[in-house]
Amino acid sequence: FRYCGGWRGYHTDSKRIGTGTVVLISPSWALTATHVARAKAQTPNKRNVLINFGPDKTARVKKAYLSPKGDLALVQFHQPLKGVKPVSLLNRPLTKKNGVVKFTLVGSSGGLHFHRNRRAKGTGLRARHITKKADNPGKAGDSGGGWVIEDPAGKQHILFGIIHGGRLATQPAAVRTWINNTMKASGEKANW
Repeated sequence: FRYCGGWRGYHTDSKRIGTGTVVLISPSWALTATHVARAKAQTPNKRNVLINFGPDKTARVKKAYLSPKGDLALVQFHQPLKGVKPVSLLNRPLTKKNGVVKFTLVGSSGGLHFHRNRRAKGTGLRARHITKKADNPGKAGDSGGGWVIEDPAGKQHILFGIIHGGRLATQPAAVRTWINNTMKASGEKANW
C-alpha cells in the first residue's frame, strides 16, 4: 500500500495545515479528493503541499487539477517519485450490474492503514460503502484515499474509488478521458 500517501498542505497566510490522502497513479501524478486539493488548485502560490509516502519518500505538489464532476482531483509533482509502485486503475466504472464488490479501504490519517473485506456498490460516478456508519473504518484525514480491489494472490491492486467521506467514493473511471487528457502533456499515463 506504499502508493497511498499523506497530504500536508501549508497555508502561507494563516499558517494552518490541511491534511488528506492521495493515491499514486504514475511517478509524477496522484489522485485525491477535490475538497483536499481545492485550495492548491485555486491559490497555488499560497499553498505548499508535501506528500509523504512512508517514512522515506516525499513529493512536492506542483499543481492541482479539479475534475469536472465528482469529488476528484489530479495532482502533479515537481519531480517524479522513484521507488514507489503506482496503483492500477479500474478501466470502467462499477454500476448496479456489477452487484456488491469486496474491496480494501486504504487511508493515511494517523499513518498508513488499510481495512480489508469492505463491501461497496457502484452507481457510475460514485460508489457507496455498504456498512453502518458506526462500522466505517475511515477517519477524518482519509479523504482522497483509495478503495482497491486486491487480486487473490495479493500481487495487484486495482483502484476503483477515491474516498469522499461519509461512506462515498468517486470512481476515476467515470472521468477517464479527463484524467488521460490532463496527464497527456507530461508524457506519463495511468495504468488502466
